[in-house]
Amino acid sequence: MVKIILKNLLWFLAGSACFIISQPLLRMPILQQLQNSTKFMLAYQLNPLTIGILIALSAGIFEESFRFLFKQFLIKPVKCDFRQPIIFGLGHGIAEALIILLPALSYVPISQLGLAVLERILAIILHVGLTIIVWNGFQKNRKILYLFIAIVLHGFVNSLIPILSSFPNSILLIEGTLVVIDVFMIIYSYNSKKLYIKEDLQ
Repeated sequence: MVKIILKNLLWFLAGSACFIISQPLLRMPILQQLQNSTKFMLAYQLNPLTIGILIALSAGIFEESFRFLFKQFLIKPVKCDFRQPIIFGLGHGIAEALIILLPALSYVPISQLGLAVLERILAIILHVGLTIIVWNGFQKNRKILYLFIAIVLHGFVNSLIPILSSFPNSILLIEGTLVVIDVFMIIYSYNSKKLYIKEDLQ
């Protein structure tokens, strides 16, 4: 039992580290440097939708690539039980939620906190699903294909913000679309369980 708890904790912490490295330590500083570039800001002003989609896609590239690297080099065994991607994805998603929500507590009205928490829960579900997609590539020995799928899906979800933000009730549209995507991700994840070895609870 102690061994199982330690493995679960290791996977969770690895997922958290994956987000922290890929986003606050790497992607966000790069974006901040770009925002200090006159050429980049001019390009954004001239093509806000295109640049917004590219920025959204960059999140998928950074996060899914680091998910892949963690699985390739740090998270063993390659053929694992189904708990591994779920717990890793929870670590990734919860780390993101804490980094986003904790600072928001100082300026988000209480009336809007419920929506913010719901959005983070939906994002955590998505992160678990994306982890399962990347891990499925290892289980099926089609790693690059499934990495590409995860990057495109992650980029698409993030692109909902620049694509839908100009519509009336854009928040409801974005969150509603995310709910639909999460439902499909849950179904896909459940059907993926057969790709994994039987859980060893000893």
